[in-house]
Amino acid sequence: MGGLKPGSIKAKNGRLSIWRVPNFLLEPRGDYFHESDEFIDRLARLRSIAGGAVVIGMIIYYSGLSHTGYTRKGGLLGGANITTNTPEGGWLAGLIVTISAAILVIPIVALILVLAAERGYRRATVYQLRWIIISAGGFAGLTLVTLGVAAGINYLEKSSMHHLSPVVGIAATIMAIPVAIILLVWFFKSLYLIATGLFRADDAHPLLAPVAGIPIVWIIAFITYFEGGSGGLTGVPETLGKIVAFGGAVSVTIINTMTLIRLKKDPCWAFRRGPVQPAPISPTPGASEMS
Repeated sequence: MGGLKPGSIKAKNGRLSIWRVPNFLLEPRGDYFHESDEFIDRLARLRSIAGGAVVIGMIIYYSGLSHTGYTRKGGLLGGANITTNTPEGGWLAGLIVTISAAILVIPIVALILVLAAERGYRRATVYQLRWIIISAGGFAGLTLVTLGVAAGINYLEKSSMHHLSPVVGIAATIMAIPVAIILLVWFFKSLYLIATGLFRADDAHPLLAPVAGIPIVWIIAFITYFEGGSGGLTGVPETLGKIVAFGGAVSVTIINTMTLIRLKKDPCWAFRRGPVQPAPISPTPGASEMS
């Protein structure tokens, strides 16, 4: 049946899928060109998968969650201490820096692209940039829902253990498990889609993601590295910290440069006339002769 349509909330069987909510909010559709470039899509996926593999590998190899100091008190786990000096804490801090840097850089690059548009096409360029705002707003809403539900689950479990019978507590926990799984899938899938599509930047303007992505990764590299020395990670060799902090920025710069070279072959380069209009569908030969 082929692959799923980008941004579709439906599964391959045509039914609504709760797992594809992040896709609906964050996955680029090709709304600028009305089609996607497979080469550029592969570069974006390569960037995200490679970066994720490095982070996960460091978390596993350098003890990861054993840094958090979990202790068991009265049957409950407590005493968690995730800091920016642990691999998982450093990753979360990097995520915050990434979103903050994107909020700073993307509007500046977007403004430059609008000003660079030809007169008469600037309004269309501005209107096309709405996908960035819509996608970022969707992610913010999904995050609030996720945090709200997670807080509700936590409250329910604590209440069930202190005020209700054990049977009710077990039932509440069983009900919470599938909800927690859905929220985790949404969270990590959203992060992957953001890293790959940068809040649907390709739908807003072809140059937005590759141009904005370069200063964003270098801001992340300098902040995350100089904040804590060896990439800010306890137990990680300084050399590896440098490679991870700046090697990632170099690789993203190379990939984004390859994307720009690819886009330069497009006849509409430098995209100063707003979204590319879809080609008209040519009539079937002989159709006009039929009556």
